[in-house]
Amino acid sequence: MPLKFKRVTIMFLVMLFMVASITAIMTIANLEGSQGFLNVWLNAFLFTFLVLIPTGGCVFIILSKLINHYCSAWSVLQKNLLQGLLMAVAMESIMAAVLTIKSGVYESITHFFALFFNSLLYALPVGITLSLIMTLVIKPKLDEGVV
Repeated sequence: MPLKFKRVTIMFLVMLFMVASITAIMTIANLEGSQGFLNVWLNAFLFTFLVLIPTGGCVFIILSKLINHYCSAWSVLQKNLLQGLLMAVAMESIMAAVLTIKSGVYESITHFFALFFNSLLYALPVGITLSLIMTLVIKPKLDEGVV
């Protein structure tokens, strides 16, 4: 199997797992009693996978260039940690907002923000963990050609 195809396949599977798990956590956090989990989760998952993953890839590249430019004196580990944390917070925030909007169960702006922060705080530890694993383990191995 060519190395480039192998890298793309691994990245695709990792992103699939990340999106599925994070949207599931956010869906559970925002689910109202009358809503079915599978329908709400599938809707959020598909939107996130088809729209936010390409957006996240662009944000990742831009963020990587900015960090390398403005933090050039930092070690690779420090840069990767910062990038992982920033990516997790940015993407989780977007996902929480989109999922809250798509669920449509909020009655006021206060209720919207309560649901938004609820889903963000439930999923952020998982998102940070997965993002750090991605930037500290998977990305360096892909860059080295080990995986």
